[in-house]
Amino acid sequence: MPAGSTREPVIAFKDVHVDFTKKPFLQKRKTIKAVDGVSLEIRKGETLGLVGESGSGKTTLGRAAIGLTKVTSGSIILRDGDREIIVSAAKGRQWKNLRKKLQIIFQDPFSSIDPNMKVYDTLRIPLQAQGVNDRKEIDERINKVFEAVGLSEDILGSYVFQLSGGQRQRIGIARVLLFNPLFVVADEPVSMLDVSLKGEILSIVKKIAADFGVAFLFITHEMAVASSIADRIAVMYLGEIDELGTTNAVVNTPLHPYTKALLEASPNIDTSQREIIKKINIRGEIPQGTAHPSGCKFHPRCPYAMEICSKEVPHLKQIEEGHWVSCWLY
Repeated sequence: MPAGSTREPVIAFKDVHVDFTKKPFLQKRKTIKAVDGVSLEIRKGETLGLVGESGSGKTTLGRAAIGLTKVTSGSIILRDGDREIIVSAAKGRQWKNLRKKLQIIFQDPFSSIDPNMKVYDTLRIPLQAQGVNDRKEIDERINKVFEAVGLSEDILGSYVFQLSGGQRQRIGIARVLLFNPLFVVADEPVSMLDVSLKGEILSIVKKIAADFGVAFLFITHEMAVASSIADRIAVMYLGEIDELGTTNAVVNTPLHPYTKALLEASPNIDTSQREIIKKINIRGEIPQGTAHPSGCKFHPRCPYAMEICSKEVPHLKQIEEGHWVSCWLY
């Protein structure tokens, strides 16, 4: 399994598949392969950036990682000290306890938090739902996470609708920290914020990963965002990982044509290898989940497609230390 270091992973994805079934009116039932055989590991304090176009399966993988979406096959394993817990199989009391360890920061801070609640209550209620009822402990936990995300205690008595988008997203981050999680999915947490606020939220996430030792799966469609926060980057296309490596390797020596196309679409990235990617011109758009091409899924859009690309599936191979690619060019 592709890994970032010799340390034990906090969370491991092992050949994870997530299928959805839909039946359009007067048509045959169709299967959507949203996640198609993903194997990854994320370690304590590490941020893995998951990058790809809309429809690539990023959010589905993130939701499966914290148990919000059912895994069709494969397994997702969380390491909590000396224990290994299969997230995809947890039920009952084990699942309730596991919820403290797995958290998510949602994309939209305006719909993920009730605007008519007071800020204090948005943090108090989740704590009480998990059995924390001592007022002093509640206040201590809230003050600690407020300090971590750079919010003033003065707004605890305010209503959520009175806050800015940046403040709301900080509260969303504060909520996931209440239970000292081991693993957090950040699902496009800055895509709905002004450019001036993006940097602030990214800095907070980076600081939390370092100070709290949280493993982050940071989902984004912007390569520039991933390159500014991630320790490693995984490039996803139609449910599969096409390239995986350190941020420096993926940005400065990209291997997969799809990765190069994503970089070309991110002019803000400062790379000395710009000549490598400037001529990539992919065709068309990402196909629907029910119409995956044979062989390499990217081959209908790839300017370098060969005959083998349409017939045989390439698998992730390590080209250099820690840098993996799924492409018949290598």
